[in-house]
This record gives sequence, structure tokens and C-alpha cells, in this order.
Amino acid sequence: MKVTTEPRENRQLALTIEVEPERVEAALAKAAKSIARKANIPGFRKGKAPRHIIEQMFGKDALINEALDELGKKVYVEALEQEKIEPYGPGHLEDIQNDPLVLRMLVPLAPKVELGDYRSLRVPFEAPAANDDEVAHQIEHLRERHAIIEPAPEGTAADWGHVVTLDIDSAVEGKAFIQEKSVSVMLAKEHLDDAVQVVSGFEKQIVGMKSGDEKSFSLLVPNDDAYDDKFKGKTAEFKVTLNDLKIRTLPDADDALAQTVGDFETIDALRDAIRKDIAGAKRREAEATYVDRAIDKLLETAQVEFPPLLVDGELDAMLERTDKRLRDQGLSLEQYLKTLSKTRDEYRQELSPTAEGRLKRGLLLSRIVDLEQLDVDESEVAAAIETTSAAYGQRADRVRDALSSDASKRSLRLDLLTQKAIDRLTAIAKGEAPEIAQPASEPV
Repeated sequence: MKVTTEPRENRQLALTIEVEPERVEAALAKAAKSIARKANIPGFRKGKAPRHIIEQMFGKDALINEALDELGKKVYVEALEQEKIEPYGPGHLEDIQNDPLVLRMLVPLAPKVELGDYRSLRVPFEAPAANDDEVAHQIEHLRERHAIIEPAPEGTAADWGHVVTLDIDSAVEGKAFIQEKSVSVMLAKEHLDDAVQVVSGFEKQIVGMKSGDEKSFSLLVPNDDAYDDKFKGKTAEFKVTLNDLKIRTLPDADDALAQTVGDFETIDALRDAIRKDIAGAKRREAEATYVDRAIDKLLETAQVEFPPLLVDGELDAMLERTDKRLRDQGLSLEQYLKTLSKTRDEYRQELSPTAEGRLKRGLLLSRIVDLEQLDVDESEVAAAIETTSAAYGQRADRVRDALSSDASKRSLRLDLLTQKAIDRLTAIAKGEAPEIAQPASEPV
């Protein structure tokens, strides 16, 4: 059997197999008998029609297709063994030529990752700190949470910082808009992150009203997603009755506040704790983006090649995860694609760059595992199982049992290895990586 190979881009190999004529003839004869057993041939019992009759009725291509079901698989495996080729997945038949029979196959090969002198990688990192404004903002949140609310003296006019109880009757072009009875509204000039306004400018209209007052006014409904499309950008007519008024007093930012909100003796101790928490959160965020920066920097010089079938597999997995997430929300992937006015193929094409990026990242980290000789032992997997299951409280035993299956352990081990690779790459980029006793060399 004559076999020739030709390297193709993206870790693929073109394999040309020329099959010996006598072997082809034997396969065609066998194929003719197979067709004769399945087909009704006038004048012949099943399985008894000669080959030339079968060929006349069905054509030689039908015989070849029948023969290739078995012959193609055999010669493909033999060609791989003869040329010592290790495929990374199933081959793809590109072309068939007759007389002589020649099969052209495209064989996917294992990904190739070359990182070069990856240990010289350096990416600057500066640990972010909390600034005074961020600390002050959190202190203000605490003051808001511990505000003292007291009934206002009779005749008090509503002012900024007060809490009012309102009846709200409003409509847009005759359609009911906001209808509320005895709703509590805080009159705030500047809203905190978790505060919600009725409509922009509403609170300003309430300032100056007294308990028992009624007031009518008009406001433009903002053109944003907080409101129904039928109301956006239109004028709302409001009629408001102020039923009750309370004065809201914020505690001073002093030692008493610190002792109220936690185990702190002084306001300075509280500020220090807040600063530490903010800095920790910012550092975790910076570390996450730092890993991405380090990987991107390494990919600039690394050579990462992989066959297209890996992209297809990653896309399949991404679509499966998306479909599951949507079904948890009561929506199918098909329904979601309709809202986007996209076909499944168009959506796959759109996701393709993301899939390729994930593959490159995963292959790079996998190569780091090999080069840095990283490993995860059974004790680490067991510890991960205990830590994860403990978080489920009364269901811990069931979760522990589920995580103790072979498949779950393999998944946990992969997650732990990936995290070790991330940690090691981070250390390398910062110039803090430990020496390797016997460094693994790049493949030649």
C-alpha cells in the first residue's frame, strides 16, 4: 500500500493512500455480494445475482461506496500504523479517486505548544490600595444604614434627607403609570448605589410639602430600561398626597458609630478595617486581570497550534452551557437565537473567536503544568472535596458522595491543576517563581 503525507496548517496532516488493485477487486466482489443479499434482483434469488448484474443495476460507484465502509476504515488504520501517525481525533475523507483507488484523508494531530523562554516573562504588578474617597463612601453607607428616623414636629416642611410616606397616582397619556399607597420615599439629593428614584426630579417636587398636603405636577419619563417602552420619553401626570413625614438623622462618623457597627473601639480602627477590605477586594480583582495580562503577553511570543476539531468541540460545549443556562431561566437556545435574529451557525461563527481564545489559554496552561512539573495528589483532591461539601451544611454528606465519584475527582483534579498553573504563571511574571529541580525541555 502506497502512502504519502503532506503537512497542513493548524496541526493537520494530509494522508494519501493508494490501495492495491487486487485488494480493491476483492473488496468490490464482497460489496457486490452484500448488495445482492439486500436487494431484490429480478430473475435471481437474494444473494445469487452475479457481480456484473449488480454493477449494471446500481453502478460501480455504489459498489465502491459499499466497499469503502469496511475497506476505507482498514486501510486508514493500516496507513496510520505504517507511517507511525498518532491522530488526535477521527480523520476526514477529502477526496476519492478510482482506477487506482486513492483515498485522500485529513488527519488531526495533537496540539503543539511552544513557549520558548517563558521563564523570562515579566509583567509589572502594582498592588492597588484603597483611597480616602472609597473609605469615606463606605463610612457614609454605614451612617445611612444606622440612621435614626423620628416623627417630624407638626407643620414641618419636607426637606432633603427626610423620609415621607406618600400616596402616588400617576398616568401617561391616560394609562396608569405609578400607583402606590403609603409608599415610603427618602428625599435624597444624591442617591447611594442601592437607592432607586421614582422618576428623575420627583423628590424635588416633594420638598416643601407638609403632612396632609396634595400636589399635582408633570415629569418626563426617562428613556431607559427601567421603564416600560410605552412610557419611555413621555410626560407623566402626578397627583401626590403626603401622609406622613419623618426626620432622618445620620449618626456622626465617630467612635460610637464604630462600636455600633462592629467590634471596633475607634472610628480610626473602623476606617483601617474598611481600607483593608477594599484593598483586598481590589487586589483580588487586580490579580484576576493580571493573570489575563500575563497569558496575553506570553501568547505574543508563544506558538500555539491546534486542529479545527478542537474549536468545534469547544463551540459545542459553549452552546451546551448556554442552552442549559437558558433552560434554567425557562428559555431554549432556539428561542434566544430568534430574539437575536441569528441562526445557530451564525451564532457559532460569532462565538468562534472566543472558543479559540479559550483553547489557546487552556493549552498554554496545560503546557505550563508539564514544563513546571506540577501535579495534584489524592490528599489535595480529598481536601477540595471536604472544603466544597462543607459549604452545603446539612447536605454536605450527599455532596461529598457526589464529588467522590471517579468522574468528579478527575474534574476536581483538573481544576486544581489549572489553578496551580495560573498561580505558577503569576509567580513567573512577577519574578517570584521557585526554581525547578530538573527543568523540562521544549519539544524539538
